[in-house]
Amino acid sequence: MGLLDGKVCMVSGAGQGLGRAVCLEMAGEGAEVVLLERNAATLKAVAAEIAAAGGKAHSFELDVTDYERYATVVDETISRLGRIDVLVNNAAINPATRTILTDTLEEWRRTIAINLEAVYMGSKLVAPHMVKLQGGRIIHIASIQGFASSGDCGAYNAAKGGIIAYTKSMAVELGPYGVLVNSVAPGFMATPMSIVNGVDEATTPEFQEWYVARRKIPLGRTGYPEDVSGTVIFLASGYCRYMTGQLLVVDGGLMSTF
Repeated sequence: MGLLDGKVCMVSGAGQGLGRAVCLEMAGEGAEVVLLERNAATLKAVAAEIAAAGGKAHSFELDVTDYERYATVVDETISRLGRIDVLVNNAAINPATRTILTDTLEEWRRTIAINLEAVYMGSKLVAPHMVKLQGGRIIHIASIQGFASSGDCGAYNAAKGGIIAYTKSMAVELGPYGVLVNSVAPGFMATPMSIVNGVDEATTPEFQEWYVARRKIPLGRTGYPEDVSGTVIFLASGYCRYMTGQLLVVDGGLMSTF
């Protein structure tokens, strides 16, 4: 018996990185997974991986800032599957390095729209259906950058910090209806988002010297999506039943060091 047998789980940003890992693991635990992804090729690839492993996937090509389309996808999921038990707000972008001295208002607004506003809208569209069921799980993917900054991605940091605060607000609002709301803050992860200007930041000599050799990350390595996806599975499962409004940090110990 899987941890998510009989559950319908919706995941945004499902085509790569953490989203892909979460979808594969959810399907492996018995869930029907609803994949939301704007890249048609990666969406198809993840759905095929799930099917090949004997799982169930339903795919929707979607830009999470297209709220009219998002509402249609939620309605179609409810019509087809009858429920949404878990929503994972994972879709995000981290544009090229920018500071307040070099960024533009347009870049700021685009980052906030995808990384924070779409979290609000996805939750707003799904929450009423969970309230009707008197239960559900909403899981936001935040980041350690939401409370500790590298100093070169202010809009991303602001959005992730907003997610952390909004998690608490939503938990209080939806608690009376049995809907649990939590967030996960990954540390450094080797994903497509860690590739900046064609270079994977986790492989640079600076990263290897400071974070690995000197053990700024106590576990001595970068993280991988599979290191984080299990935490999402826990929050989605019946083992999480008295935890809401919380932030779970999965960073190899990085935030525990000087």
